[in-house]
Amino acid sequence: MNMMRMSFALWVFVLALPLTAAGADDRSAADTTISTSAGEEKEICTGAKATIKEGPKYGTLRMTGDPSKEEPVHVFYKAAEAATAVSEKLTCATGSGERKLTIEVVPKGRNNTTGFSDEVYPEAFKALFLLLAVATVLESALAILFNWRPFVETLNARAVRPVVSLAASLFLVFQFKLDVVTGLAKLISPQVPALDWSGKILTAMVLAGGSAAVNHLMVSLGFRQLRTPENTTPKPPTGKGWISVRIVRSELIKGPVTVCIGVDSGTGVPVVASLDNSTRAKLRYFLRDRGRFPAWGGYAMKTGDKVTVKVRAAREDGTGHIEDEWGPEVIGEGAIIDLKFTI
Repeated sequence: MNMMRMSFALWVFVLALPLTAAGADDRSAADTTISTSAGEEKEICTGAKATIKEGPKYGTLRMTGDPSKEEPVHVFYKAAEAATAVSEKLTCATGSGERKLTIEVVPKGRNNTTGFSDEVYPEAFKALFLLLAVATVLESALAILFNWRPFVETLNARAVRPVVSLAASLFLVFQFKLDVVTGLAKLISPQVPALDWSGKILTAMVLAGGSAAVNHLMVSLGFRQLRTPENTTPKPPTGKGWISVRIVRSELIKGPVTVCIGVDSGTGVPVVASLDNSTRAKLRYFLRDRGRFPAWGGYAMKTGDKVTVKVRAAREDGTGHIEDEWGPEVIGEGAIIDLKFTI
């Protein structure tokens, strides 16, 4: 029984030898990758009677030595000019066997590892610098509109400014045919198709973000180290807190609404505003809310004060006044309190 087992194991070993050898041949026949650039010549095959079985598509071959003799033959591959990276497979045949080759060719002047042209970074900097210059000029031009008193007092600047900036940016981009997005893409890969109007819209959106947005882009790409101050949400000064009051008017009142904010010292809460009307909710996105005090930010109160807020308006039927009150409450450091009264 033991002899039968040993015989069976021996036959399995003998039958497995060809399969093992075939696996070794497959591994030895694995592709050899050779990277080169357009116009560069590299040796790709050497040995006795060395030759390339296929004709190359993207280059030319040069051979030194006599294949008919038992002496080393050297085969060189010179890549032709190419606009984009290309690859082809060749077979190196020698007296000892064959070897698969993968030739990878990158355009002249491009890095073999990244595939980027040597001119990518200088040209990209020029494109972004142009965008920064145009954004700075556009900001200066729009400043006169954004600081115009009717604009400030009538419109909601945070909602309207981006729309106006985008419209002006679109006009400039289409007028001067600026497409920085497509230009940057073509620097990396010349065969990238133009994005038509979509590339210009993306350029206009970056431009509408202003010089700070373009500067942030340049810093992110490593072209600049200096950062401009970012736009931050307004906040109360040190030792203060903010209170704002919004009035939602009903049909029960008429005339202005009196707003009182402060510390009740026994003689009453100081009057700070008289609001004649309110802006409809759907229009507040683009128009200044005339029923809010103050129009922007908040009314500063000292930290630690017990503040009372009162609102008062005359009844529509003339029978007196309607009042509402908040507080007294202690104001915390840096507090931002938004109150809404419906009267």
